[in-house]
Amino acid sequence: MPVFSRIRDGILVLTADGDYTPGELARVGATAFGQRDADGSEPVLLDLSGAAGLELKSPEAVAAEGAALAAHRDRISRLAVVVSPRHAHLFDGDGPFAEAAGVRVEPCPSHTAAREWLASQI
Repeated sequence: MPVFSRIRDGILVLTADGDYTPGELARVGATAFGQRDADGSEPVLLDLSGAAGLELKSPEAVAAEGAALAAHRDRISRLAVVVSPRHAHLFDGDGPFAEAAGVRVEPCPSHTAAREWLASQI
């Protein structure tokens, strides 16, 4: 499965490696949130640094990925997406992903930048 989750330093990290579908992202997200304490919301880091084919995805496909997480928007306090700078526009606050997800989203070029942004938003 190219999408998996883990908790690292209190942050739910969803990682997509290679080719993945919005369905896989939704399934892994649902499992990860289902295993977490349901009290309140938490920061989430979506790591797409190893994802394949982002340059080939249409805005509609990117929106579908955001929609895959929208069912959990009440559990997500903020969402950092690790993605290359050339794809950041798809994931910024005005992009199709953030609009469909319905949560505050910040594209970041690295894990370090994503963790810094997540920490600064507390």
